[in-house]
Amino acid sequence: MKFSKMIEEMRTVRDYKKEPVSPNLIQEVMDAGKTAAGIAGGRNVSILFIDHGKEVFDQLSGKAGYYGKMVEAPHYLVITSKVFPNYLENSGYIMELMRLKSRELDLGTCWLSVEDEGTLREILGIGGEEKITAFAAIGHSYKGIFKHDMSKQSTRMGLEEIAFLKRWGSPCTLEDLEARGLTNIFYYTRLAPSWGNRQPWQFIIDKDRILLTIQKEEREDLRLDAGVVMLYFEKSAHDDGLPGNWKLDIPEDMKAIYGIPEDRTLVGYYSI
Repeated sequence: MKFSKMIEEMRTVRDYKKEPVSPNLIQEVMDAGKTAAGIAGGRNVSILFIDHGKEVFDQLSGKAGYYGKMVEAPHYLVITSKVFPNYLENSGYIMELMRLKSRELDLGTCWLSVEDEGTLREILGIGGEEKITAFAAIGHSYKGIFKHDMSKQSTRMGLEEIAFLKRWGSPCTLEDLEARGLTNIFYYTRLAPSWGNRQPWQFIIDKDRILLTIQKEEREDLRLDAGVVMLYFEKSAHDDGLPGNWKLDIPEDMKAIYGIPEDRTLVGYYSI
């Protein structure tokens, strides 16, 4: 399925059937994550599949979930990672890639936050020094008549709100995007999910590079959101015939050159 078509259909699923997912389907999802190169100069991650969903759900109430509410699912996916520069962005990128693969296989998923990592490690039996970076529910979505419809997409920023031209604060119009062949790419990039629909990202377009900034992280999951939007931009660009890749080694003076304010973090830039 074409990436643009897939992300238009992406939804967060919080109601699941109790029946387990076929091992073959789970393996396809896991393979999508395990074969991904990531975006931070090497994988350095492990992907865990949690089969006993009901038991984990009962134990994690109040310790993980979505807005403090644990989501019951037959299975869960967990990413653990070594700590290195951009390790959270890398984990967000890989987990969202697995969510997209799940959607392709007609499975539902939901990002979950980790409020108490120590307890989660104990419950899941995770040892070692790797950090738990990403956590998601996975299963067959349940659309019973007594369930509320949670499938509508949240509102998104307009195209003219998401990007600046050449320097922070300099407006980028629809005509500017169209002249550079970026309209479709940014249209689909803005559909990227973020925690609480915060949409913490904004871009700066300059010649052969497109810079990504996010709000200074009040909490670490903003950096997961950055990894997610990097995946959406990359896939949208490749779909639209614009090859390139993300560069995360940023020159020290780049933030000053582009006038990026102190309350923003410069994550990296997409090199065309």
